[in-house]
Amino acid sequence: MRRIKLWILPVKAHPVLAAGAGVTSLLAIFSMLFADRQIVINTSPSVAPGFYIRSAAFPRIGAIVDFRIPPSARPYIFARTGRLGSDWYILKPIVAGPGDEVDTTGGSLVIDGRRVAPMPPPTDYLGKPLPLWRSRRVLGAGEFFVFSDRIPNSFDSRCYGPINQSQIESVRTPLLTW
Repeated sequence: MRRIKLWILPVKAHPVLAAGAGVTSLLAIFSMLFADRQIVINTSPSVAPGFYIRSAAFPRIGAIVDFRIPPSARPYIFARTGRLGSDWYILKPIVAGPGDEVDTTGGSLVIDGRRVAPMPPPTDYLGKPLPLWRSRRVLGAGEFFVFSDRIPNSFDSRCYGPINQSQIESVRTPLLTW
């Protein structure tokens, strides 16, 4: 009877192989999570940069949502980048919802009579004109106003108006921010 020797390599003997296998496993897991947008990376300063995970929660005031660039904002995106951005997403917190009165006709964003923030400057940081949504109205069923106060020229609903719930891809929860 012939004996077959099996060589089992101890992890200590080959830490490079063990580290490589670990990194490969992590990359496989992350690629699955990123591929179907379970986790997204935000690099924009208008919301804390970091990783955001999809949540089962419904859109509501205070929630952070991601949505495709609204059609009304695409001319600005095209003028700035040369691309329509139809497959790009925006990540913003909701500050007003159905039944809230939003007023952007003056120099400030006003929600239900409360001054929230100034309107954005007339140009972005590249000197390109920012679109401004100028209206005063009560948000209807399924309408949300998104806004970020982290930077003065945040590209939010002050520029393109309310978004509809049907435009919202998902509610996001911060996983790791910096």
